[in-house]
Amino acid sequence: MANTQGVTVQSVIKAFNVLECFENKKELGISDISKQMGISKSTIYGIVNTLVETGLLEQDGESKKYRLGLKLFEFGRIVEKRMDLRDEAKPFCIELSEKYVQTVHLATHSEGEVVYIDKFDVPDFLIVYSQVGRRAPMTCTGVGKAMLAYLGKDYIEKYIIPKGFPKKTEKSIDTAEKLYADLEDVRKRGYAIDNEEIEQGLKCIAVPIFNKNGKPVAAVSLSGMAAKMEKISTSAIAGDVIKCADEISARLGYKRGNS
Repeated sequence: MANTQGVTVQSVIKAFNVLECFENKKELGISDISKQMGISKSTIYGIVNTLVETGLLEQDGESKKYRLGLKLFEFGRIVEKRMDLRDEAKPFCIELSEKYVQTVHLATHSEGEVVYIDKFDVPDFLIVYSQVGRRAPMTCTGVGKAMLAYLGKDYIEKYIIPKGFPKKTEKSIDTAEKLYADLEDVRKRGYAIDNEEIEQGLKCIAVPIFNKNGKPVAAVSLSGMAAKMEKISTSAIAGDVIKCADEISARLGYKRGNS
């Protein structure tokens, strides 16, 4: 049997390129697509007819122009269902944890609380408070503040303010004014810092993870002993955590600028 690795079918590539023409246009005619791709109308007509037959394109009855078909929406839903956040994040979290030999947390939020959904520990240092499935206050955790910075004032007023501000350590945020000031800093620099706010001697740097709609659905953090973390450049760590979060966000369909 012949080895077909690397073989491509040009007609399939052209069909995909036709679909890409609709990225910024709701409807297009044969002439529009032909001009955009630089291919004859007769060739485009054949490809478009085939795409209509498969449901990937559909034709408007009045304008006679073409638009993306519902079959693409169905495919998108299938992909979305299989994209488990933990599975998508795992390789990036492991890479980050191994680089710094520190703990990496993956967390989401629920009604004003952090919920830890995955954790990558290092053998010689275990962070007890953040077991998978456990909850923690958003106001004194890096992952919590990373998400809060983009969840909006309505969310804070509904879920955070009424519950008050738990004091886990002397450095925990304890007023709305301090919280809003901290979240403004998060937005300016692109990452949150928990400097011994949830546990004495522990420091973490966290970055939000966005879904395809630009909503902060989770956050990732690198955590370790403050004394050890402070020996490493904060900007260097933050850059790698941002890169990790961006890669996970991209796997969820997020593109910068669509939030």
